[in-house]
Amino acid sequence: MSYEDGVEFICVGGLGSEAEIDLELRSVFPGIGGTIRTFQAIAVAHRKEYNQTPDIGVSMFLRHTIIKKLEDYFFRKGVYRFAHVTRPLGSTDKGYIYEWAFGADAFPWYVSTEDENFASVHVDDWKEFVGAFSEAGIDLQSDCTDPDNGRISQNVVHQYPHCPQSPFPTLNRLWKRIDFGTRSIKIDYEQLLRYLSDHREEIRNILKVGRYDLMVLACKYLQKGEHMDPVERGKLDVLALDYRFSTLNHLNTRGVGDTGEIRIEV
Repeated sequence: MSYEDGVEFICVGGLGSEAEIDLELRSVFPGIGGTIRTFQAIAVAHRKEYNQTPDIGVSMFLRHTIIKKLEDYFFRKGVYRFAHVTRPLGSTDKGYIYEWAFGADAFPWYVSTEDENFASVHVDDWKEFVGAFSEAGIDLQSDCTDPDNGRISQNVVHQYPHCPQSPFPTLNRLWKRIDFGTRSIKIDYEQLLRYLSDHREEIRNILKVGRYDLMVLACKYLQKGEHMDPVERGKLDVLALDYRFSTLNHLNTRGVGDTGEIRIEV
């Protein structure tokens, strides 16, 4: 293990087709708008992309942010009852940083029955989760099955992947969907923007001020990149920093209340 300037490397958490994911303890979080330092270290995944384009960290952070804020909307509407997307926290020149998902993947989508057939495993919230995002143009059901074993899951981390043998096997809702890379999930930005527009007033009423605009501007950045209007890009930076600060402040006060210091270094 190594520790340098608020970052303690724990281990390589995974090697995928698009990136290496390192498990780290961090109290320093670079990203859009500036670096944020927290009082206590947070367990995070640092996803380091193999494809090192200049804006890769920002792009990945914004993809994840859109998905997380949409989930907040779905969750508060009561579409499902447990959060299944970790919080994005920042970005680096190599990739981006998000809340670590504890647990394991590779649970069975199907199990053997006594009559030597197979029964599909019911995963609580799964149907509601993928259905809600599909309406918004985001496919979170793809890349969730091991291509070498169609019965086994991948990219869905479960905290308690014990599936009892029964005619109706069920897994509880203690799971997180991970891997928001471009190979793992597809986002139809035109459909997503239409969805946001159609639900604008409700989203604004349910989420914190600025979060709706953050999602819309993030979509525009992911569509236009460096050709995005400079004024809109400036607004995106401000909204993204506010979101990062609010999220890290929430995580930082777990167990220590309001005594934990958090500050921004612009």
